This record gives sequence, structure tokens and C-alpha cells, in this order.
Amino acid sequence: MQTKTKQVLAAIGRWLEDRIDRAAPGERLPTVRHLMREFGTAQRTVEAALKPFLEDGRLIARPGAGIVVAGKAEEKEPDSYAADLLILYRNSDSRLARVTLQEVATRIKSAGFSVLQLGFSSDAQAIDVLERIGRFRTCLIQVNFEILTVAFLAALHRQADHIVIDGVSATGIDVDAIGTNWREALSIAFRTFRESGHERIAFLTSAHHARQIAMARREFHLLGSFLPDPDQRFLIELNALPGSYQIDDIAAAVGRYADAEGRLPFTALIAWGVVEGFILERALAKLGLEAGRDLSVIMLGSTDFQSEHLGRFDVVGNSHDEKLAVFERIIRARIADRPEEPQTHYLPISYVRHGSVIDLHTN
Repeated sequence: MQTKTKQVLAAIGRWLEDRIDRAAPGERLPTVRHLMREFGTAQRTVEAALKPFLEDGRLIARPGAGIVVAGKAEEKEPDSYAADLLILYRNSDSRLARVTLQEVATRIKSAGFSVLQLGFSSDAQAIDVLERIGRFRTCLIQVNFEILTVAFLAALHRQADHIVIDGVSATGIDVDAIGTNWREALSIAFRTFRESGHERIAFLTSAHHARQIAMARREFHLLGSFLPDPDQRFLIELNALPGSYQIDDIAAAVGRYADAEGRLPFTALIAWGVVEGFILERALAKLGLEAGRDLSVIMLGSTDFQSEHLGRFDVVGNSHDEKLAVFERIIRARIADRPEEPQTHYLPISYVRHGSVIDLHTN
């Protein structure tokens, strides 16, 4: 161990010894983040300094209270939680969203923890229910790109020791956010088309104002500015949230760009928010198009969720199985009340080819 790190550990240890000697039982210590700033060191160094005091019982990590000074005869408080994990989800049409939560619940239950799942249609309804059902060690919330209001977040903090969010739209607040950087996925898809000789590219996405979606639209405009002719970028927006697109809506939105003979002004299409591959396939069929033959198509989504890409559309995105593993790891850590600071957990992105991209260099 480096000399400087040893010195910092010793300094924090002396500070803790003095604080414990002077403190009353149950007195709360400053947060790990505060100690990091106070001693100008990293989180792992603070945690290493706290570890022996937690192990010998002089300090106790209490859910909802942080780290407190133990009494001489500290007794374990009775369990006053309604369940270890509350899964709270906004009702949506996305089958993938529902499957994800169900599989997370199954994994957490298999580990021996209790789980309660609740759906909601509005913030007011969810807040009313939360105030009547008790506290939870951890809450996993899925908002499906909708805004997470300050009032709703405050209600969650009152009822749960820790909050985990499905999606990375909510960053910079005291929660664990897990999800995909879809701008990165979009960039990979765009670059793939360019490398295949495509210079007229369209992006099918939602018109919703959610941060992730809005930033993806901005990213597409930026990427399109590097085309030989920036006017050959086509943004196709649907008035629906990802996961709720309908066949006729997609066909109509894409078809608006077709000429009298049904020809499109673009040769490549990036589709984001289509979570059932048959929907995109049938929408294209309505226009007399087949992916990989008449139009190059790349979907943004889960690379290993078969019904999403049908094994026929190229796909850029995260692994569904890996996403579940991250959820399980983070949720189990929060149920155990481990002291790591909440953070944004970005899932790795990969590109899987299924043959829906035409290489114009060879045609």
C-alpha cells in the first residue's frame, strides 16, 4: 500500500476513534462522501478505514440512518419493512419492460428476499399508495422514459432506504440508475451505415421530450451534419413512447417520404423504440420493402432478446441477460445496505449482425 494512502487511513482511523469516544450511542457519523471531501481521498480508502470499526461492532450501518455509533449493548432492531424490494412500474405497452421486471423479481426472490410489485398510472396514484404500504429496503422503479418528478422522488425516499432506476435518464441524484447510453448505440449504427457506403440515412424514433430520446435526436442531427450532403439525413418521429409503436403508425411515418412510385429518398434506416421485430417487419412489408433487400435497417435494442430483432435485423444495444445481472447485483447490494455511493451504471454496448445491412460497395 502506498505511504500516502497509509497515512490517510491512519488519520481517518484516529478521527473515528476520537469521534466514537465522544459520541452518544446512536449518533450518526458524517456520510462517506463527506469524509472523502474532508480527508481529500477516494471512496475505497474511507470504506477501508471504516471496515474494522464496523466489524468489531463499534459502528453500525443502519438502513435509513447511515453509519451510527453503537451502544454498549446494541440490540438488533425488529424488522419493520413491508418487503426487501418494492418494484414500482409505470403501466406501459412494452412487453420487454414487463419481462425485465418479472425476471428481476424472480432472481431476487430466489436469493431469499421478499418482493412486492406495483403498477401505477400517475404520480399522484403512486404517492398515495406508497404512503399506505410501509417502508422498503430498496425500491426499483421503471418509469418508461416519463419524467420522474421531485415530489415523486421525495415520496420514494420517504418509503425506501435506497432507490434503483431502470434507465439512465435520472442522473446526478441520490439513486442508482442502470441503463444504456443510446447515443453511443446510435453512433455505432450510423458509422456502420457510412462504412457500408450509405450517404442517405433515416432515424425512426419517438417525438417524446424525455432526455434520453431528445439527446438521441440531437445526436442524429450532429452525425448527419458530416454526411456529404447534410440534407440527406431524415428524422422520422412518432407521437408515441418507445415500446408502444403500432404497425400502421410506422408504415405511415416512413411512407410519407416515399415518392409516387413508392421509392424512399434514403437507403438506410436506424429504428429505436420498436421492441417487437414483427411490428417493424410488417410495417415495411406494407410499403413493399424487405430489410436487407430493399432497405438497410439497424435496430437499437437488446441484442439477445429474440422477439425484438427476430434474428433478421442487425441490432446495436445491450445484452438483456447482462442487464439482469447488473440489476441483481446492485439491488442485492442495496438490500444489504452496503455503503457504496449511488451511481449511474452504463451497460456495455455491442453490435450483432443478422444480415439487414446492404453493403453498397459490393452492389
